[in-house]
Amino acid sequence: MLEDIVLNLYRVGVIRFGDFILASGRRSQYYFDFRILPSYPELYSKVINLWLDTLRNYDLRFDGVVGIASAGIVHAAVLGFLMRKPVGYVRAERKDHGTSKLVEGDLKGLKVIVVDDVVTTGGTLTRAYNILKEEGIDVVAFSVILDREEGATESLKSLGIPLIPLMRTSQVFRILKDLNVMSDELYNMLTKHLGSPK
Repeated sequence: MLEDIVLNLYRVGVIRFGDFILASGRRSQYYFDFRILPSYPELYSKVINLWLDTLRNYDLRFDGVVGIASAGIVHAAVLGFLMRKPVGYVRAERKDHGTSKLVEGDLKGLKVIVVDDVVTTGGTLTRAYNILKEEGIDVVAFSVILDREEGATESLKSLGIPLIPLMRTSQVFRILKDLNVMSDELYNMLTKHLGSPK
């Protein structure tokens, strides 16, 4: 199932190769544009079903789902709806009008999972954790579609919160190589950048 998903993510342009500047300011030879994923309902449904199955494999007890603005909001909404759990999200910036909230949704006192599309260093997830903690919301896990394997797992260990990715960059590259979508030369160059392929 993962092979089919990865191949189709590549076909629709979620997985791209080239020269990109990431949100962290780093340069990268590959980019994962999961923001276009909901535009492909059949493929998105497969990703969501994989996400639900992955979460069921963990012994997690949680009451709600929190997305990170803006990419994580749609995933939190879909997962929360399907699991019949309350949904909220963490804003990128505090509202300067109305209630001036950083966290939207009625989640105080709940145990939640925090979801986003991609994790790189873990900085965004750490920020969300700290904001939610201040609001009296208990984070029990982080879950993302893709772990870029650039330090997030290690940085999040200090919080004592597990990171649950659906896939890792090294897995994606291995699948694309095995399916003859990625050349050996490109695979070797990119996995060398990652470290040892898993």
